[in-house]
Amino acid sequence: MTTVLAGAGLVAALGLGRAAWRAPARERARRARAREPRRLPARLRDPLARALAEAQWPIGPEDAVSGAGIAVLGVTFPVVVLAPALAPVVFVAAVAAGPVLLVTARARVRRRYLADLPGLVELLAARMRSGHTVVTALGDAAGASDPGPTDPVATDLRSLLARVDHGEPLTDALEWWARRRPLPPLRAVAGALAVAAVTGGAAAEALDGLARSLRDQLGAQAEALAQSAQARLSAIVVGAAPLGYLAFAALVDPGSVGLLLTTGVGRVCLVAGLALDAVAVVWMRRIVRSEP
Repeated sequence: MTTVLAGAGLVAALGLGRAAWRAPARERARRARAREPRRLPARLRDPLARALAEAQWPIGPEDAVSGAGIAVLGVTFPVVVLAPALAPVVFVAAVAAGPVLLVTARARVRRRYLADLPGLVELLAARMRSGHTVVTALGDAAGASDPGPTDPVATDLRSLLARVDHGEPLTDALEWWARRRPLPPLRAVAGALAVAAVTGGAAAEALDGLARSLRDQLGAQAEALAQSAQARLSAIVVGAAPLGYLAFAALVDPGSVGLLLTTGVGRVCLVAGLALDAVAVVWMRRIVRSEP
């Protein structure tokens, strides 16, 4: 019995020692195993992904959020060291800069898209006048456009033709195009192409008329934008002046700005002032905007 117990104990000791020897290796292997990347919640990820796609930013939502966080910390940390009283204001401004840049990029892509639509319609009308169908005319327009990924019209045309190649009806693909870019001129173009694909006939003349209408609309918007340039510049100056004065005061006299952050009345004044300034910016933007 003693021999049996000794042998069993020896086997158990060897087994436990071997397991203990291999445990760190298994732990290292488990840590080195590819992990599932973290994803944002769907409520935040889906709208952010659409906004990034519309802005033609080739970056994922998770990368955008992490990059914005790093940028905010990089901007705020030096201010904490040099002017601590100004750090909360800089932090808020840095956090708001990301959405502002995204909205600005989307607006720039939208303006470029609207500017390219009349030329696209004229090209489609010329192709259809020479005997092409709507699908082949769209194919020629996609090939004639800039093949780079920064051209939103060419990107949408290639996606539309890919859906048609996979068996989706052209009218459904055109409807998808109009939903992808909710722009009234684009809805008019998609509707005109859908009618031309279903009914046939002399669609080139109708497309030429639509192109002239789009150019006239763009010309009117450009004229309104030029006439409102001075008002828009005044709106920017008026909106940025309080923030500029706050930054200047924090650098020249940090104690005066410290009152805004260390006292209850100061915090109320700071929050109320920033809120009123934001309301004024939105209000002036609605007044001077050139689009209906």
